[in-house]
Amino acid sequence: MNKSIVYFQQVTNSRDKVQVASSFKSLIKLSGLLDDFRKGELVPVKIHMGEKGNTGHVDARVAKVVIDKLKSKAAKPFITETNVLYQGSRVNAVDHLLLASVHGFDPVSLGAPVIIADGLWGENALDVKINKKHFESVSIARPVMYFDSIVSIAHVTGHLLSGFAASLKNMGMGLASRAGKLRQHSNIKPHVKTGNCTFCKRCIKHCPVKAIIEKQDKAFITPVCIGCGECISACQFGAIADDYGEEAKVFSEKMVEYAYGVLLNIKKKVFFNFALHVTKNCDCMAKDELFIVDDIGIFASSDPVACDKAAADMVVKHAGEDVFKKVYPRADFYMNQLKYAEGIGLGKMDYELVSAR
Repeated sequence: MNKSIVYFQQVTNSRDKVQVASSFKSLIKLSGLLDDFRKGELVPVKIHMGEKGNTGHVDARVAKVVIDKLKSKAAKPFITETNVLYQGSRVNAVDHLLLASVHGFDPVSLGAPVIIADGLWGENALDVKINKKHFESVSIARPVMYFDSIVSIAHVTGHLLSGFAASLKNMGMGLASRAGKLRQHSNIKPHVKTGNCTFCKRCIKHCPVKAIIEKQDKAFITPVCIGCGECISACQFGAIADDYGEEAKVFSEKMVEYAYGVLLNIKKKVFFNFALHVTKNCDCMAKDELFIVDDIGIFASSDPVACDKAAADMVVKHAGEDVFKKVYPRADFYMNQLKYAEGIGLGKMDYELVSAR
């Protein structure tokens, strides 16, 4: 079996956006992955534009490198994203676009429009048949069904539920409809450790479905919980816990199946993974976080599994330990995400790394 090719460009300082953009241009030239786009082709560029207060996401000035390259081919690129499940600055398209503009993702700065693919409230969705282990069909943003191509720009991070997040998460969670996001999270049911709870009410404030109430001066999670994990992120006292055993495994497999549904009918696929400013949590966190490993570089491939595997391998190698496993010890992303993705035909874990000189 032939190995998938993954291209790599080292970057040593993610704070220097000029350096990052220059290195990204070099990687795009080395890989040639954007050379086949044609005149007039509408090209969606899927990227997480960052939550309010978060600066770890891939910068708009860096994303513009892709936009400029595609426009040089006379293609018509646009940035695309979907609304989130939890309460925040990206829960509807109006607030989402306003925040995106603050972060530099706007037509004037980018030279390309930003389109929230699932509509004003996440209602613009379509079911796609996949007939896999967990889902017969998946609910994704409707415009995805009309995509002939996609360019994914993903930020490599840890993740509260899957342990690791990169291209597969950018596709599976990032282009799911709100209903699809809910279905992926539905098996995760957190509980309150009452000894740690101060009843500060942060979890109540952040719960998207008002599933948390007061019970004997402590927070209590009711059965209407949708398992989104937002309360775990919100709690500052470690009072809300999850079972990262079977539930996390199922979550990861569901996310991979959604990635499969998103990519099922797309012919031309390009994936970029930025292993820069790698943090414990994903870019949905409305705050800046410390790096868990020094800056490494950018990866590119037409295979999302190989691209994720190469990025994960390099992070672990540079850190001298599995930092994702360290922060989320029961989330086995190699098996739950990458091996499962390979098993359903999304790509190969076996890759050849081609590094820029």
